Amino acid sequence: MNLTTYTREHHFYVAIAKHVFLHAEKGIVFVSDPIRLKDAEKFDLKPLVLYGLTVPGTQIEWCTFSLFDEPRSLFSVLLEGWEKAPGLRGYPDTLKINRHIVNACPHLQSSLDHIGGISLAVADGKDKQFSASLRVAQQRGLELGWRNRDGHVINDVKELNDHALNVHNEHINGRRWERIGNNSVKERAFEWMGLPFNASNAVSDFSKLDWVGGSWLSSWELNIPQNQKMHFWRHEINPGCYWLLSGEDKNIDYITDEDWDRRCALKAKILVDCWPNKPGDIANAIGITAKQLLWFLNGQAALSETERDDLSELLGIEASTDFVDYDVIGPCVLIAEGPKKCSNAYGELSNGGDIEYSVEVLPEKGTPDPSWRYVVFAAYGRLPNIFMIQRGSKTTDQLGEKLLMNYQGERKVPAAIYRDVVSTCAQCSTDPLLNRKLMTEFGERHKQYFREMGMDYHTWR
Repeated sequence: MNLTTYTREHHFYVAIAKHVFLHAEKGIVFVSDPIRLKDAEKFDLKPLVLYGLTVPGTQIEWCTFSLFDEPRSLFSVLLEGWEKAPGLRGYPDTLKINRHIVNACPHLQSSLDHIGGISLAVADGKDKQFSASLRVAQQRGLELGWRNRDGHVINDVKELNDHALNVHNEHINGRRWERIGNNSVKERAFEWMGLPFNASNAVSDFSKLDWVGGSWLSSWELNIPQNQKMHFWRHEINPGCYWLLSGEDKNIDYITDEDWDRRCALKAKILVDCWPNKPGDIANAIGITAKQLLWFLNGQAALSETERDDLSELLGIEASTDFVDYDVIGPCVLIAEGPKKCSNAYGELSNGGDIEYSVEVLPEKGTPDPSWRYVVFAAYGRLPNIFMIQRGSKTTDQLGEKLLMNYQGERKVPAAIYRDVVSTCAQCSTDPLLNRKLMTEFGERHKQYFREMGMDYHTWR
């Protein structure tokens, strides 16, 4: 390739860290399963802001942190990364950010102009690569705990940032990018590391706070259950950092049947709360009683492995790829039984709002259903789900992006597709076992239509 014409691009993101907190006595604490910020307070954990830069398509990234109460200037963070993190290869040609940063730091482009030659790009909803950069960076927070093997506590944010830079340098200097399993990613990383370091001497210090935070920093909380049972843990032989682990057993280091029951129940309850059939009908479909199902969902009793698997199959939840939790995959029809329950289920099925499309469908011709509104949505790479929302309900009054993340509003569809939406929802409501079967067939019929609709994600803004 011609390195002189290579376009350098970095992804820049900001969020409250999901897996890394600060404790006044224990120092930096790594949290195995994400915890709500209100619950973190109960363990005297202070949230940290994660700032990161990723080279798209390479698995090369750099991150740094600050206390939530002491945020850093975004421009100063960028300068630090470009000057100190060798894997970034200096200043980029293009810096891609999301719309939240655009609104939070409106003068970022003018700050970049002091460097010259760096343009801002705003990621849209269909940019899977950009949304993946933040998700991976959040997960890398756990790696900072795993790779702290020299038996000492990371006492404060400064030590954490030094450690994060050391891990980045080990990745680059140890040429770990050469051992990436994905050939296309490895090739991209090789090409990137062949670029010369792009330095600039035209910048002075810009440390003044230049942005404002907001609820978008912790939008990941949408999918996190409240009041989880957790405990501090520290290795007895090689102490190192403290961890906050799920469960009550201080020696837990594996996923027990009890853990699987608890995690399955958390996800199952979110769906059962909105399933278009009564809990008794769902229980009967898998050969248990309504009381058994409700006891399981409320954490009062276990199901056999077979019963748990049957319930998971019926509802559309499956073990995650790393086998530490369950993912809600759908596809299914749900009824919005109140704003909170609707938002919880939508968050699970949409990967926290990382959607390919999310629209209320209306017929191009004719009159819409007088009783129900229908929101069709899908996470990237998955078949569509449908939320039925009763007209005149509290959920209808709150319908919008605040309730459904990245909701795109109304879309008119051919009358035949609208009729198929209404008909499929009606049929799915008759038998719990029909729900996913019929929605899979619906998705196969119309997935291309809705995906093409999702291509114009930002035209509604």
